[in-house]
Amino acid sequence: MGDEAATVRQTRVSETLVCLPTLDEGQTIGPLIDAILALPIAADVLVIDDGSTDGTRLAVETRARRDPRVGLIWRPRRLGLGSAHRLAWLHARRLGYRRIVTMDADMSHDPADIPRLLALLDAGADVAIGSRFAPGGRLDYRGVRRLLSRGGNHLAGAMLRLGLTEHTTSLRAARLDRVPAGLVESIDQNGYAFFLAQARRFVRHGLTVAEAPIHFRDRQAGRSKLPPTAIFQGLATLVSLARLGDLPEPFAPLDEGGGHCALCRSDYGAPAGDAFRCLACFSPLPG
Repeated sequence: MGDEAATVRQTRVSETLVCLPTLDEGQTIGPLIDAILALPIAADVLVIDDGSTDGTRLAVETRARRDPRVGLIWRPRRLGLGSAHRLAWLHARRLGYRRIVTMDADMSHDPADIPRLLALLDAGADVAIGSRFAPGGRLDYRGVRRLLSRGGNHLAGAMLRLGLTEHTTSLRAARLDRVPAGLVESIDQNGYAFFLAQARRFVRHGLTVAEAPIHFRDRQAGRSKLPPTAIFQGLATLVSLARLGDLPEPFAPLDEGGGHCALCRSDYGAPAGDAFRCLACFSPLPG
């Protein structure tokens, strides 16, 4: 397989898809997948890997060969955490899942929190967010990282006025039939600012969002992938979103037929700003 290709292996076994974007998470991805599949709920797992070189892909492929609940989308290079989450949502819709869960792959999120988020959906919420800052939540960060996380969320709360305690974590669950197709997939943010934009769209488009307190742990292995520019990009995105006020942001509807990519032969086409791109390899597609 050449560098331009993307591979997809997935069989829908359950109604819930847990999505794990990865970049060099070879030490944690195997145990994390095993822990998710051992939960007392029925769930499939999709890993979206951005060209890891540390054995992440091999660990996923090994499990995918022996368990149809495990899937892999391999992208040839680092295309951004936000774009990986957009791809996860698109993939979940393509395969007809009823619920989607997204989380980090470095064990900072506890797989045992997944049933708690799904219970909130079963109780009537359209979206459930795992919050470090809700009453009962915990955050293991210390020093500057703790200050940035807390300060960033407080600032987002003051500027966006969404009624949430958590704006930037990736631990989220949603009922796909309640979230309009394209609301998430068309977010034109490919980095960490994606989560701010996603939270705002959930609330401003009238979705019922519930929060569950979580214990956010520091990563157990590897190193942080947060680029130095992410904080400035996040601030710029926050200012841009705040200028929209309380109005719902327009979004491009999703073409359920997808867009066939001549480069990687996938059908993961989605709107991105004024363009139309393949989220598996990020090549432009006819809009």
